Amino acid sequence: MLCLAVCTITLAQAQDQLKVITFNIKSFENSNFDVKPFAKLLAEENADIICLNEVENRSARQMDPKTLKYRDVVQDLAANLKLFGVFGYSYNLMNKNGGEDESKYTFCQDELYGNAILSRYPILNINAMQLPRPAGSADQRGVVTAEILLPSGKMVRVACTHLDHIGGQMEQAKVLVAGNVLSSSIPTILTGDMNEWPGTDVIKLLDSTYDRLCQEGKTYQSGSKLDYIYGSKNAFEVVEKRIGSNVCDGVTLSDHFPVISVIKFK
Repeated sequence: MLCLAVCTITLAQAQDQLKVITFNIKSFENSNFDVKPFAKLLAEENADIICLNEVENRSARQMDPKTLKYRDVVQDLAANLKLFGVFGYSYNLMNKNGGEDESKYTFCQDELYGNAILSRYPILNINAMQLPRPAGSADQRGVVTAEILLPSGKMVRVACTHLDHIGGQMEQAKVLVAGNVLSSSIPTILTGDMNEWPGTDVIKLLDSTYDRLCQEGKTYQSGSKLDYIYGSKNAFEVVEKRIGSNVCDGVTLSDHFPVISVIKFK
């Protein structure tokens, strides 16, 4: 019994440690998108939680060339990695410029664009929201949250987002620090391409609300830091943090680099 108790405690402690990746995969610009090199790159990390931006899903140019059927590339990738996967809708590709009312596409199952969360552990609740789109912004942006049950019995909320690259980032960031994203009862991990560098007002707002859990340094090929991993204040400590490679078998998969952090509950 003593051995069992000690082993159980050790296992529970290990399960309170999570490896988290956030990665802008730029699938929006790639026709015939292939999940295999992404799966190979990400499999080497053996992460518990993977958050993805610029996810084009079930689009015409992603059709299987043999069957001409729409492909759910999020589930393809999740299956390759043996993870649970959820897609968070931001907008329909047929309405990229926002000229039509989005309600027209409420029940559309194809031509989807947004973010995704992959998890080693069961996802109990999900919520996808569109972020504010003030005048001057480029695209309709969104955030998807997933509440994940860990083997230790603890719950964690993971939020994956992608802010605009032209305007409206502050209005969007204010949603990220509110209750629909930042839980008051469940430790929250916020990830994504914020399209803002350290020291800007948007990042100062996030820094004042969350603890930054990621490595400093460039995450975008031009040299900017745009991609972040955050956690609820005083909820996590960082075990390891680094910026990974975006190259698989000599091919550059994205203009962003994966951001990788190993964290554990305090």
